[in-house]
Amino acid sequence: MKYPECQSCIGNQISQFLEYSKTYLAPSSYEHRYSQLVRFDSFLAENGYTGGDINEQTVNAWIQTLTPFSDSTIMTYVVSVRKFLEYLNVMGVAHCYIPPIKTVADSYVAHYFSDEELDSIYSFADDYPCGGRNPLPYIKAELPMVLRILESCGTRLTETLSLQMKHVDIKHGILTIVHAKKDKERIVPMSESLRSILERYCMAMGIIQNPEAFIFPKLDFSSHLEKHDIGNRFSYILKWSKLGSNSRKKFSRGICPHCFRHCFALKSFKQLEAQGIHLNDAVPYLSIYLGHDSLMETEKYLRFSAEMYPDELCMFDKASSPAFPDDGIWSDLYAEEVML
Repeated sequence: MKYPECQSCIGNQISQFLEYSKTYLAPSSYEHRYSQLVRFDSFLAENGYTGGDINEQTVNAWIQTLTPFSDSTIMTYVVSVRKFLEYLNVMGVAHCYIPPIKTVADSYVAHYFSDEELDSIYSFADDYPCGGRNPLPYIKAELPMVLRILESCGTRLTETLSLQMKHVDIKHGILTIVHAKKDKERIVPMSESLRSILERYCMAMGIIQNPEAFIFPKLDFSSHLEKHDIGNRFSYILKWSKLGSNSRKKFSRGICPHCFRHCFALKSFKQLEAQGIHLNDAVPYLSIYLGHDSLMETEKYLRFSAEMYPDELCMFDKASSPAFPDDGIWSDLYAEEVML
């Protein structure tokens, strides 16, 4: 991927800092940091910065340019620039103001796909139209395969798209995720049904004996699809299947491929609970499976809307009915959101 060059007088320092960041950031995280620092660099160049200290007024003026973004996105930008400014201070290049990091309320609740919605999505994905001059000649086969891996394995989209044949153990049904978030590596088992589908897919693509081939290539097998290649087409599927017709809140994520990961986690919790495994005991195992840094990161996936678990709410109503009056107040409260 070709990145834009820095324009301000501290472009060299930004390049040096990015080279250092490359040693510990995953490729996707590095790309985000690069784009964030380039935006900061462009702001400095456009506003006549000629070197020296970077004061609070300058930093806050740059943060104001981020107002079209969501609070969480602004926070990621501020974190990247904050680290760069700390780097300038340590290197003695300039005395820089270090902006505080505002706490962002994490109220995001992913969309939970019902079985009917999944059937509709796969039906449209399997019949995705492709023209004769499509720049992605294999997308008709790739799109439904990517979505099935996301739902069945709970992998991140970038992890899935970067898979090569050498990372797939077809015989034993195991995916090896390399260079995941924070450059981690983990093993992800597949169900037998998914293993069988993926095996037929790889044979049809002619890559079964080519360990270096990307599973989801672009024009050739030396490069893989990007997130937007899947994201754009998934948006079309949502529109065709009427799932995307509901208006989402401004700057919110809405329904996206990442919802498959949340859906996988919630289904896993529910299956384990049905087997008599308490959620507190299940979290550590699922945390490792999902490649999370901490148990707290996994616990975020326990947040769900009431309509996702009608059976559980029904059981709660039966158990709690002697304690609460039947005036609709408590049901209204629980209809908003339930936390396990």
